[in-house]
Amino acid sequence: MHFFSAMLYVAMACSALTQDYSGSEWYKKSTLSTEEPVEFPGIVLEPGVYTIKLKEIGDRRSVVQILNQDETQVLATLIALPDHRLRPEEGSEFRFHEVRAGPRPIQTWYFPGDLVGLEFVYPKVRARQIAKESSGHVLASKGISDTVIVAVTPNGKEVVVEGRPIETARQKPR
Repeated sequence: MHFFSAMLYVAMACSALTQDYSGSEWYKKSTLSTEEPVEFPGIVLEPGVYTIKLKEIGDRRSVVQILNQDETQVLATLIALPDHRLRPEEGSEFRFHEVRAGPRPIQTWYFPGDLVGLEFVYPKVRARQIAKESSGHVLASKGISDTVIVAVTPNGKEVVVEGRPIETARQKPR
C-alpha cells in the first residue's frame, strides 16, 4: 500500500513539473490588434498589435502590463479591479467607454471563458472627462500606489469603491 502511495505521489510531482505554465491561460495574456488609436489609463496606443498581460492578481486589485507585440518593451503598468459579466465569451474581449471623438478608452478586459474581468483605473482628471462624455461611471485614482479608488459618475461625483480616504485632524480656527 505504501509503495502504491509513493508511486502516485511521484507521478503527481512529475506531472506538475512537466506542465506548461507559459500559456496565456495561466498568465492571462491577450493580444490586442487595433486599426485605430485606443486609450488605456495614462497611454494612447497607435494602431498596431500589442500584448496585454496580467502581471499580478490580487483579491481586490490587479496589475496589468501593456507591452509591444514581441514583448520586449513594457509600455505601461496599470491597476485594475474585478468586473463581472453574465456569459463567458469566446476569445478575449475588450470593452470600451463610448466617447464621441478621440482615442477609444478601454474600460474592461475579459479573458476567454472567464466571468470575471478587469476594469481599468484611470487618472482622476481623465476619468472625469470620460465619465461626462460617456454618461457612465469610470474608475479613478491619483496613481498606481493610491490606496483609494473611486467611481466617477457623469456629474463628477466620486463614490469610493476601494480603500478609505485618509482623514486628517482639523484645527479649530483661532
